[in-house]
Amino acid sequence: MAVTTIEELRKYADGSEVELPGFTPEQLFIAQLRRPSLMELVVNGQIPNPLLTSAAKLFQDGVGKSLGYEAEQFQQTAEVLLQVAKACLVSPTYEEIKAAGLSLTDLQLYAIYGFMQTGVNALANFRAQQSNRSHSENG
Repeated sequence: MAVTTIEELRKYADGSEVELPGFTPEQLFIAQLRRPSLMELVVNGQIPNPLLTSAAKLFQDGVGKSLGYEAEQFQQTAEVLLQVAKACLVSPTYEEIKAAGLSLTDLQLYAIYGFMQTGVNALANFRAQQSNRSHSENG
């Protein structure tokens, strides 16, 4: 087994092309995403102190359980998901998406978080679940 070269690591730092849920069902959205560490985002101050409890809950429990039913918890988890998206998006950047007059959808935010945590495999499972839902809704 060979040691990973710094050139290989630099390619990884550029991110990966990832298919995210589109802004409409028939539209593809391919983005360049990187996989930063949630803990590193916290340490670097990209997740502000008031959101640390929500970030920890998100890290431990995942999106579904961390959203909760209380308005404040829901808002804080949403803010963490937006910070994660800002850190993950390489191209287009979060700012470029906003400048185009768009907002990331909830499904896109969940998919970006899933990619950050587990990579492309999470998105394959997410797309399979979405496909199953649309088939059962249509038929």
